[in-house]
Amino acid sequence: MPLERYEFSANGDFTEFEFWSEGPRGRIRKVVRYARLNERIDGETLHSLSFGDPLELGDQNMYHARSNNGDRDKILATVAFTALEFALRHPEGKILIRGSTPARTRLYQMGMNANWGYIGELFRLEGFRCGQYEEFRRGRNYQYFLAQRKS
Repeated sequence: MPLERYEFSANGDFTEFEFWSEGPRGRIRKVVRYARLNERIDGETLHSLSFGDPLELGDQNMYHARSNNGDRDKILATVAFTALEFALRHPEGKILIRGSTPARTRLYQMGMNANWGYIGELFRLEGFRCGQYEEFRRGRNYQYFLAQRKS
């Protein structure tokens, strides 16, 4: 994907990534995590993608923080690249993508729509709406998404 993004680092099993947002509010640390869930979909392991600003009081509320550092698209592209790295090293699973609020889920969907040419080549993407999964279609609103690296 030829998108502007931040460089990031990963932990040993590529389930946690870290990068720094840079903008008018300074350098802000961002963390992306892929947590294995107990449920399975179509026999596939499911991992939840979450990211945000780790807070000094702990990580419990990190996903609700809004840093407003003027680099939203670059941050979203960086998160997408971590998904690609995660999927390369964990091809057995699907990634659950859902924002901490409906507005954030909509923001993620806008990013997917805008970059569908790249995403559609690399990932099989499904959206959940009306109680069922369907192949992702641009212009449709979804409650959340499932992504799996194409082989």
